[in-house]
Amino acid sequence: MGLSIALGQAPSNPGDIAANLDRAAGLVARAAAAGARVLALPELYACGYDPASIAADPAGWSLTTPPDGSAPLPGTPLAPLAAAAREAGVWVLLGAAVATIGRRPHNGVLVIDPEGRARGHYAKAHLWGEERHAFDPGPGLVVIEDGGISVGLGICYDAGFPELSRAYALAGVHAVLFCSAFATGPTEYRYDVYHPARAVENTVFTLVVNTIGEIAGEHYFGRSGGWTPRGRPLIGCAGGEALCVVDVSSEETDLARRELPYLTDLRTDLLGGRLAPPIARIALRGPVTA
Repeated sequence: MGLSIALGQAPSNPGDIAANLDRAAGLVARAAAAGARVLALPELYACGYDPASIAADPAGWSLTTPPDGSAPLPGTPLAPLAAAAREAGVWVLLGAAVATIGRRPHNGVLVIDPEGRARGHYAKAHLWGEERHAFDPGPGLVVIEDGGISVGLGICYDAGFPELSRAYALAGVHAVLFCSAFATGPTEYRYDVYHPARAVENTVFTLVVNTIGEIAGEHYFGRSGGWTPRGRPLIGCAGGEALCVVDVSSEETDLARRELPYLTDLRTDLLGGRLAPPIARIALRGPVTA
């Protein structure tokens, strides 16, 4: 079994949600034409990565999402993107500031299914720097499932915590996907460390879609890509606007786990028990399940 995932490496216009979602709708059609079943977009793609501006004006920079399992109403910001997803039959994983009731927004990955329905969101568990002033951290993990393939969701700094990817691996996912905003500078080298390490130590495909361009004085370098369950690099994007497709294979994950039995050989008696955080599972058919 396999699942093709398109990494939509495209720039965001800071604060211009309508323009960014219009570009995202165009990327949906490109992803479908490339044979992908899933389109993933970078961290905070809908509004641009600018935590200070989000903290100053959360309502203006955030998306209000429809109830889980329903399509956005006509005329709302998400309606054209949901319509594009339905027409193409593609999942969309949209980085966005997601409005909450009575709290700060989430730095989230909004899930739109191939029938154009909003299906909830993953909220970033580990907030970085100024994000702590703009967002509330997430309450649990999220997995999407399609055609027998399951993909755990994370965001940027989450990749630096081995426990998060290990929890997904122990839950049986085939891949972990990070929607990210890594910029040039002192954090850049970690980008090339985190993702292959998370792949091989958990025998999962590890994918990252990283933003590009200039936002709030930072330069984002792209280089979206993927690593096999043995930690070997797959085809990826360079530094400009691009759409790269990665194929996640359950057979390759199973083979890697037979050859590299990290998950079964872990000394839980010595190093602690199995990680079991709350995990929401979003399948194409049926409700979200825990």
